[in-house]
Amino acid sequence: MEFTRRYWATVALVALLAVWATVLERPLLVVGAGGVTAWLLVYQYRFVRTTGTALAALDIVLQTARTRVTAEERTAGFLAVRTDVSTELTIQVSADAPVGARSSGATVVLTPGTHESEQVFEVAWPVAGQFSFDQPTVTVTDPLGLFAETTQLGTAPTVTVEPRAQSDLHVGEGGTQLLGGFGEHETDATGSGHTPAEVRKYLPGDSVRQIDWKATARLAEPHVREFEGETDLETVLVVDHRHSMAMGTAGERKLDFARQVALALLENAQRKDDPLASTFVGDEGITERFDLGTARDHYRAIDTHLRTLEPTASVDSGAGAPMVDPARARVTAASLDGDTPFDRKLRPFFEQTTNYVERIATQPLFTTVRSVVNRRSGTVRTIIVTDDEHRTELREAVKLAQHGGGHVVVFLAPSVLYEDGGFGIVESAYDRYTAFEEFRRELASLPRVSAFEVGPADRLSSVLEAGRSQRRVRQ
Repeated sequence: MEFTRRYWATVALVALLAVWATVLERPLLVVGAGGVTAWLLVYQYRFVRTTGTALAALDIVLQTARTRVTAEERTAGFLAVRTDVSTELTIQVSADAPVGARSSGATVVLTPGTHESEQVFEVAWPVAGQFSFDQPTVTVTDPLGLFAETTQLGTAPTVTVEPRAQSDLHVGEGGTQLLGGFGEHETDATGSGHTPAEVRKYLPGDSVRQIDWKATARLAEPHVREFEGETDLETVLVVDHRHSMAMGTAGERKLDFARQVALALLENAQRKDDPLASTFVGDEGITERFDLGTARDHYRAIDTHLRTLEPTASVDSGAGAPMVDPARARVTAASLDGDTPFDRKLRPFFEQTTNYVERIATQPLFTTVRSVVNRRSGTVRTIIVTDDEHRTELREAVKLAQHGGGHVVVFLAPSVLYEDGGFGIVESAYDRYTAFEEFRRELASLPRVSAFEVGPADRLSSVLEAGRSQRRVRQ
């Protein structure tokens, strides 16, 4: 219970009356001061009892028109207060929007003799995430304004704000959009199934119907595409949401596009009732893990986590200089076969692979994939959704995941397509995209590995057009 300014003013007046009664030796004033004090105590006691009864009879409902909305969307809120007890108290109920939402809130007042009141208000949700309202704040005051009681009562809804879907999402290879749905799965048995397995060179005896004409045109020699028979397959979805996934403008970050891919994969698994596990990795390692399951609640839990996922804060991993692939290091070391001071100084560095192994073993994505491999009991498909910022680590993680006959699918967000403020020099952007494409093809050339690019289609088109312009100028 709180004492208002009016209460303290009354107490001060009684005290002053008692002092003057003593100074003036007026017994009647002393009796009057004592009477007012007794009345205050009785009035306070009545307020406490009446307030308890009034609060117990209150029915407060705070809810929103929808509990799942899209970022930048507006939705209606509703605050209703009802009571079946008549009281002389004034009851005010206020509801504020959660931090991150925009709204003036709502305030409902029940005056003496009023049994119900309600108010509709509007809430704007500018950013994605999960937001919980606080319980409405209830303030009860007496008719004279001497006392007040404040507490929180009623329902407190939670609203999930989903990011806006990327209308220009591109998933493909080398600038070519992936025409079919992605996320289909396969077995080891190749043949005339429905899911593409791999493209290889045409061999005598291959059916003409197997020729992949697009691959043939792109590679300038006949290629055929084998297909794999579909079956139920255990799938592990690894989603990278490290700090590097925050690159891009608001609503068009790497993670925003990667999220759409992961949600499509989840939807595909749910539609087929495929067993799915999911692991999320941040800068310091695994942030969340969902074990294998097919229950509706299981899919819903992963869906909710994906929609509210945000990049983790950057940490200093102490990685130092960029890691060098041992195979490439050996090639470089072999080229340093001279006896110059320069060769003698650099050769030990490139011949040393221990440091590489130790550093890879502590990287977040690699350790996450290793834990996935250690937990699996048979052949599974590992899907990795990440970017190209940690290429050496990703290369080793993919190699680890493919051991034991495992299938690996990688969805990569090329950094060059997400740079804030445009691409700078377009020639440089195209060169960097070409380097990315070489890396993607390197991954895709590994056995049982598919690799796709993920990004904004308009930016990719701009980079490719810049490349075509360069070739025309050179010609």
